[in-house]
Amino acid sequence: MTMWNREEFWHGEALAHVLAMHNITVDFDELKARRLKVGWKDRLDPVKQSLLGNIIGTDFIAVHMIWGAVNEWSATAAYTRLAELEGHPALAELLRRIAKQETRHVAFYATQARKRLESSKKARVLARFALRKAWAPVGSGVLPEDEVVHVMSHLFSGSDGLEEIRKIDTHIARMPGLDGLTIVEDAMRTRGIAA
Repeated sequence: MTMWNREEFWHGEALAHVLAMHNITVDFDELKARRLKVGWKDRLDPVKQSLLGNIIGTDFIAVHMIWGAVNEWSATAAYTRLAELEGHPALAELLRRIAKQETRHVAFYATQARKRLESSKKARVLARFALRKAWAPVGSGVLPEDEVVHVMSHLFSGSDGLEEIRKIDTHIARMPGLDGLTIVEDAMRTRGIAA
């Protein structure tokens, strides 16, 4: 977990450094202000998850693990797509290295999710319900919707973007009890991205 935390911190640090080299300053106070703007919902979320975990029991961990896997698959796809779209070779290489690190995070979440989904029908039902009803692209709920749509459109529009979206959904659908889910494509279509 320490290495994982360091890698995630390094991703932001490395990208902020690249932006600074191009006279673009990342205002961390602005990012903090956005989180604070979410208000009590953001502070209540860990309590809500803790309560759900206590009420539902260990099957809730499966939901958390598959949710994390979906977000990590999405992050890997986003960094990979950005590297493909980027014309600068050094930045593209940095993005590919970040994507490679994200694959280790995927491995953890996906392995845990698979194990927990295989062993419990209740976990499969809960995970399927949670993903279908509540999952949204990373940044949703924190960033304004138009910014989420802008980023997702840049990364995942067109036939190559749709192919990446479908790869993520294929990973999800291979998990026990999640066959047929197309939550990422559905989320993108709802936002007018995967037409």
